[in-house]
This record gives sequence, structure tokens and C-alpha cells, in this order.
Amino acid sequence: MRRARVAVSAMLLLAAAGCATFQAYDGEHRASSEVAVISGDAKFRASMPLALVIRSVDGHTVDARYSSVALLPGKHSLLIDCQVGGSGATASRHELNVEVEPGVHYRLQADMRPGNRSCERVALESS
Repeated sequence: MRRARVAVSAMLLLAAAGCATFQAYDGEHRASSEVAVISGDAKFRASMPLALVIRSVDGHTVDARYSSVALLPGKHSLLIDCQVGGSGATASRHELNVEVEPGVHYRLQADMRPGNRSCERVALESS
């Protein structure tokens, strides 16, 4: 029984950790009206069939704690892993060069290849 509680607690901590936002700029925290936020998916997830995981922003690694990034307005380069199935294995990797606006929340979206085993294209959509 104790092992089961420890395992569940560890899973909950990992799930909560994947919800944090990575500050991809130098300096103090800025108001949401001054930054753009790009949301992906948590690297550690229970049973989602598809996850778009942000691996790096402008050459800076985004570790597994973060499922979204806050950026200053302007042009940025993102490296995104498309993970299909619950294994967490990368099915395909995509580089996106984007320009973001302040105060806008963006979400990663994917077009799947036939057979739904990898992403054909990953894009950014404002929400």
C-alpha cells in the first residue's frame, strides 16, 4: 500500500511539473501583456495519443519541467518534438521559425502523416 502511494505521489509531481512556463528571456518576470506564451504538452503524460513537446527556444534547452514558454515579442526559433502514443518516444522533430506578438497566447498544432505515426507539420496558432 505504501509503495502505491509513493508511486501515485511521484506521478502527480511529474504531471504538475510539466505545467510550468519557461521564461525564455533575461531579466525579471514581465506582465502577460508584455510577453507571448507558447503552450505545448507535458513530456510526461498519462495516455495522450499525441504530444507536442517544446525542446528548445532560440538554442536554449527547455527541460521536462516546462510545457510552455514565455517569450519577448519578435522572431524566435523553436525545436518541437512530436511524440505519438504514450511511450514518450519522439516520432519526429520540427524546427519552427516564428514571430510572436506581446499579450498573445499561442498553441502548438500538428498535422499528422497517414497512419498517425508522426507529424507531417507542426504550426503555431493563436488562441
